Amino acid sequence: MFIFAVSPLASGQKTGLQNYLPRDGEIKGWKINDLPQEYKGEDLYLYIDGGAEIYREYGFSQVIVQDFTNPDGKSVSLEIFEMVSPESAYGMYTFKTSPQGEALAIGGEARLEGYYLNFWKGNYLVTLTGFAEDKETVEGLLEIGRSVDVKLPKNSSMPGLVKLLPEKELIKPSVKYFIGHLGLFNIYASFPKEVFGFKEGIKADYHDGLSLFALRYPDSGISQSRFGALGKNFGENPKFSGIKTIGDGRFEVGDDKGNRLVLSTYGRYLTIVMGRPPIDKALNLLEDLQTKIKKSI
Repeated sequence: MFIFAVSPLASGQKTGLQNYLPRDGEIKGWKINDLPQEYKGEDLYLYIDGGAEIYREYGFSQVIVQDFTNPDGKSVSLEIFEMVSPESAYGMYTFKTSPQGEALAIGGEARLEGYYLNFWKGNYLVTLTGFAEDKETVEGLLEIGRSVDVKLPKNSSMPGLVKLLPEKELIKPSVKYFIGHLGLFNIYASFPKEVFGFKEGIKADYHDGLSLFALRYPDSGISQSRFGALGKNFGENPKFSGIKTIGDGRFEVGDDKGNRLVLSTYGRYLTIVMGRPPIDKALNLLEDLQTKIKKSI
């Protein structure tokens, strides 16, 4: 839900994010509706009601908003978010998309879900909302998105953690990248606060029903400390049961949703496999992840 907007940007020479907006008349059949709106830093709270915190966690700099209409009364809203890094933009992209969307060759990666199009490129996250799923609106939405894509800088690089994911059975659109507790809790709210302190994390689903988490800490001492604190919490937390050691530096526990979690540490990483398949599949996935971590060092 959006609330009131601040004053329109002054007309005249384009600066900053205005350079990435389509020009009036550039998109056939669509025209610019009013002047764009821009929000920087803390002003994001004036624009987004209840959703600004997650952008701030990932690293928000500024956003520009431009609305478009066509003669049939259709409308499209364009938002270009400038984040502090490509990793921040990619992370917000994964937060806002799901495997149900259609993959498109726009930006660094794009997904169309109903009348929403999200893509990221370099430090930028672009969101277009069409407010209807008819062909005319969606085609306009896509044309606006492509126009922005060609104007944006071309430096796109995914976080290194993405490259560590074992590829066998991986559901690529399921990948979620996070750098704080809000992103992690949006995926699995039952994790206790003992996981806090990680620098970045990633989660991915696999076709065999497993989900893999990898949390990277500043050093191995902190990851080992978090691992020990988690073992104690899970043993005392009523949401979890059946905790048991399954080898050196690993333990298994069940949650209140019927999942089994296998936790381990490797260097500065805390790794977790969650799901219901046999334990040997979880251990194999952990081994594959740790092998890729070792090769990356």
